[in-house]
Amino acid sequence: MRRDKLILSAHQFIETGKDINGRFFIAYSNNASVFIRGERELRRFLKVPKGLPMRESLDSWLASLADQDNERKGAVPLTSETPVKQTSPSLSSELLATGFGPEVFAGELDSSDPNNQTRTII
Repeated sequence: MRRDKLILSAHQFIETGKDINGRFFIAYSNNASVFIRGERELRRFLKVPKGLPMRESLDSWLASLADQDNERKGAVPLTSETPVKQTSPSLSSELLATGFGPEVFAGELDSSDPNNQTRTII
């Protein structure tokens, strides 16, 4: 996934992305960078006071990220609980019909055959 980036000023900008644990932020401010998980800690690190246009753009950007995350959570993921319709016949019946697989040869080998107990290495 490509990281989203918000440039607040020449000395402050934020990159964000998602991993297994959720959304993360990498914030750069005054020659320092931090890896942060929460929005509250992000605002505390950047120290941007309320009422500035920079803070309003930060808040609207964070709100749009939250909306994107909520849209993705609303999608129905394919899990083992979700039934999947099988459009083709089962694999074993397909192998029996085509003549491939060990099921086809099960009736041909009997105990008198010397290859019955021989292991085949492929």
